[in-house]
Amino acid sequence: MAQLGAGEPVRLRPLEPELMGALFRTPERTYLRHAMTRLRRVPRPVRGGARVLVRLWYSSPTPKTRFLLLSLCSSLTLLVLAAARGVFAGPHPAIGYAGSPHARPGEVSLALLQDPAGLVVLTVVLITPVFCCQQVIAIGDFVRMNERNMEAMGLPVERREQLDRLTRKTNIWFGRLGGRGVSAVIMLTTAVATALLYGYVNDHGLMQTWNFTGLPDDTWRSRVYAGWWANWHTHPELALDLWAAGTYAFYFLTKQLAMGVIFTVHLRRSAALGFGVTPNMEFDSDGYQGLRTLRQFMLWTYGSALSHLTGLLALFVVWLPAAPSTLFVVLAVMVVDAVVVIYPSSIGYHFALAVKQAYVRSLHDNWTLAPAELDATTAQAWSTSVLPVATRRAMTGISLYLLVPAVIALLPAVVQR
Repeated sequence: MAQLGAGEPVRLRPLEPELMGALFRTPERTYLRHAMTRLRRVPRPVRGGARVLVRLWYSSPTPKTRFLLLSLCSSLTLLVLAAARGVFAGPHPAIGYAGSPHARPGEVSLALLQDPAGLVVLTVVLITPVFCCQQVIAIGDFVRMNERNMEAMGLPVERREQLDRLTRKTNIWFGRLGGRGVSAVIMLTTAVATALLYGYVNDHGLMQTWNFTGLPDDTWRSRVYAGWWANWHTHPELALDLWAAGTYAFYFLTKQLAMGVIFTVHLRRSAALGFGVTPNMEFDSDGYQGLRTLRQFMLWTYGSALSHLTGLLALFVVWLPAAPSTLFVVLAVMVVDAVVVIYPSSIGYHFALAVKQAYVRSLHDNWTLAPAELDATTAQAWSTSVLPVATRRAMTGISLYLLVPAVIALLPAVVQR
């Protein structure tokens, strides 16, 4: 908690990442009344069901609950459409021809439940806003977390004003990201990009790299696409559903990445002002030296990066033909992840390490401690990780993450053999 000299404690201005979108804010009752008024224009046969959905949406206690509700409704809609169109499961599944080099199937199906890559992509699509939601919650508590851990230290008036100005600027950027104009541009861009990506699939077929049959690659991928559950020519409603889901995911992914860049800039500048990641060395209030909020943010961020990479691999390595361009796409995504994942972790690590080192030096400058007590306190200070995640596991995960491009480069040759 910041202190104003000898006066009463004054809290610092909090970060407000929820400004980047109305869906990340808890709705007010006035929104519900406004939505119910608009439902009068809806035809009477569907008005009752629409009212139930609207009440569920606006009465949800948290944004994450609303996103989970939306994901559940989207999943059920997709399953019902797939079952109605007879593409829930089908004969001659493409994955059934693995290890059949002499097979020359005349018909191949890629139904919804027989499309592992499609299920992975859809799962990533539906959980992306949930990851984003958890990051919004953690970023919003960052300033409060440091205030709690620095309560005994206090902050000069000038430093508090500098931090408030920095936070105000950061919140302005969050607000710009959530503006109607910016949101409309992002939505339009992601809709066009998703349509272009689907058009590429429509022109080049599916699963060319995974042709284990005796058919030529062009024939194989064309037949797989002909039996695909989201084929535009035979199942246009499912194709539109997939396009809408892709637009939905890319929209929130774009906002998530932009939010990560804004927070990274804020973290770097606040660390320069002496308000970086600060563990509480005097009292471990939550099992992670007061950094449980940071732990949640890091776990959700790492999980989000891993899920996005998994979905990307399913899309560009399984659905689409593996090519040199795939490697560059994956490298581009990894560079972006490095900016919003690895670099902020590095900033937080170095600041928290400096705080620990200063604490240990202060112990050794305290001549009132007995040698045995000093050694025990110093050992206790260094017994926990600098950041509230296991360092070795994090480095192992990062190393495996960096090996992905090599795997992609070797995959076509291995499959062809």
